[in-house]
Amino acid sequence: MLTSNREIKEFRDYPQLITAYAEIKKASAAANASLGILDPSDAEAIIKACEEIIENPYRSELTTGSLHINGLAYNQAFNRLLAAKSGVLEEKINAGQGYEDVFNTAQNLVVYRAINLTRSGVDNLLQTLRNKAVEFRNEMHIARSHLQESLPVSWGAVFGAMYIRLKRSADELQRVQDLFLGVNLGLTPIDSFTHSAPGFNALAVNNLRKVTGLPLHSVPQDDDPVLGSSYVEALEGDDRFIRLSSVLRLIALNLARLGNDFYIYSSGPRCGISELSLPAIAPGSTIMPGKINPSMPELMLQVMHQTVGIDQLAAFSFVEEDIDIGSSNGWVFFQLLEILEIIGRGCNKFVEKCVSGIRVKHDESSAHLESAASLISLAAAVFGREIAEKVLAVASSQNLSVPQALLQIEEVTAEDAEALFNFDRFSNPQELTRFISTFKNRQGRA
Repeated sequence: MLTSNREIKEFRDYPQLITAYAEIKKASAAANASLGILDPSDAEAIIKACEEIIENPYRSELTTGSLHINGLAYNQAFNRLLAAKSGVLEEKINAGQGYEDVFNTAQNLVVYRAINLTRSGVDNLLQTLRNKAVEFRNEMHIARSHLQESLPVSWGAVFGAMYIRLKRSADELQRVQDLFLGVNLGLTPIDSFTHSAPGFNALAVNNLRKVTGLPLHSVPQDDDPVLGSSYVEALEGDDRFIRLSSVLRLIALNLARLGNDFYIYSSGPRCGISELSLPAIAPGSTIMPGKINPSMPELMLQVMHQTVGIDQLAAFSFVEEDIDIGSSNGWVFFQLLEILEIIGRGCNKFVEKCVSGIRVKHDESSAHLESAASLISLAAAVFGREIAEKVLAVASSQNLSVPQALLQIEEVTAEDAEALFNFDRFSNPQELTRFISTFKNRQGRA
């Protein structure tokens, strides 16, 4: 199983969030010390306590007593822990910080790092698809349109198309990830400006950049009445989670498309398409020995189902926010963390257990290719519709392939038929077009 169980979780169950809080408190303590708000000894004690927590974020004592996601309770619980470890009063530890901007900033740190892990899994799958495109570039099969026979295409092109689709989604994820580098620490207009010292935001964000090693920046501040409203928009709950959810949905749909394609291509073993062979990680069944269950393609479909469900949750949460504080963001944040995890882990498992071991069943692909009735399109392109219809009638009545039927009505020599139905040319559309033009000229049919 890739998904976590469903028990009610506490603050202490999210070490990555605890790490982010410790980094924020460390950066804030250094900023307050620079502004003269904290004594150097108090700042040093807070920073030391934060560093201990960063080194070991698994803290059983971090409880909030709250059964719902509550940024205020998280901040209070963390301040209590730091006060106990440092001996500094909670109000000094929290100087210049509102629970909203601390929670908002912590979410950004956690999500940015989680996206890195997700991208690693997606990139692993992309590289494997690219490798398969190269490996199968000379393996031809008959394409399908509406599951009906179409014209030849290389398996390399099939896997290359899979790569291109998924790569577009992965590139979009990278662009969305950058949205989480903007933080509003110290810029909560509702209840922080009364006690946040001038310069705190710039110092705290600069310190946090050094602590985390991430290229963080403050949300834009400007005298313009519109451009200067970014700190309010950040508090209300901006659309970064919606944009992330939408991109994850797109990635998950692409993964499901891969799973569904592999489902069909490997269907069989004798009565399906059966042109791809998947690794037998779950072979056999109680009533059908020898059956190969497509377990990993099924996993991709399950990842898609869960991701699309969370995307709907994110959409409704965004619309139904409070007017001034994005209180529903917390719920979406935790759900997106789970989706980021299952997509990243799912891609790695998909590579390990399925995609890296896929092989082309050459005999089956060749047999379908040679017997495809859709090859009549090639005959029509060269000889015209009238002769193509005659070829099709002979092929259907005598159960012949299109090349055999063409020979039967003596329209071409065996040598010309072999040249015309050299399927390797279909891997290069330009070469195929030139060949058909030359062939028609030689036959006097141009």
